[in-house]
Amino acid sequence: MASFDIAEAAGTGYRQAWAERRYLIRLAMVPFLIKLVCFTAAVQLGWEHNLLRLSIIMMPSYLADGWMLAHLVRLVLLDQRWPFRPTGDTGRDMHVLQDRALGVMRGMVMFAASRFLLGGVTAALSMLSQQGMLEYESQEVSGGTFVATMAMLVFMFWGFRLLWLYIPAAVNYRVIPLLRSIRGFGTSLHLIGAWLLCFVPLFIVLGMVMSVLGASVTEGQASAGTLFIAYTLKLLWDTVIGIVATIAIADGFRQMFSGGSRRSRS
Repeated sequence: MASFDIAEAAGTGYRQAWAERRYLIRLAMVPFLIKLVCFTAAVQLGWEHNLLRLSIIMMPSYLADGWMLAHLVRLVLLDQRWPFRPTGDTGRDMHVLQDRALGVMRGMVMFAASRFLLGGVTAALSMLSQQGMLEYESQEVSGGTFVATMAMLVFMFWGFRLLWLYIPAAVNYRVIPLLRSIRGFGTSLHLIGAWLLCFVPLFIVLGMVMSVLGASVTEGQASAGTLFIAYTLKLLWDTVIGIVATIAIADGFRQMFSGGSRRSRS
């Protein structure tokens, strides 16, 4: 079972995100604006609660976020910053530039594909859940619906690792051999644990900030301006979570494939 120190990985996520905050603001500015435009369009069309349609309209945002996070991965694992700064050695610069371009492209596409897949799987699980509720209310419970729901949950637990394949892709690491080496279910526990350590504290902070806007946001009685602020904060939170979690999971992969945590090697 591939494993890593989830507390160390999450701590690395917070520390490096804070240390690189100026660089990350520049890197994330355009992807965040694209995300805001895409989500605003989804709200105007009334698609924000339709997961499949939302995934389609958010595809430009997924690609932009993938571009940003691929560059972040290359900073964390290879110490390469955006934009590329030539050294003057044409041959070496071209080799490095081609490797970076290929890695960023792979990471970007892998990230967008994983988020689109996540939207489809979540929509399918939601439909199965609604079907189960209807069958329960009509007292005609179907075993097939229960089995399908459980199978979907097991797949989502195991498949959590698929959401992070953009990390090895961004550094041109072969994905199939990596999946073979982390095929056990225990790897998902470590990945989920690291993600939760990044997600939960920032989610609590978001809840505290959102409470300032008042209960009208959740009750559907807010003004258009208040809703826009609320949506912007949620999208900003999503971007911050993506950055911190990407650093943490990238550090987790580094631990798994370099013989353990830095703490154990020191």
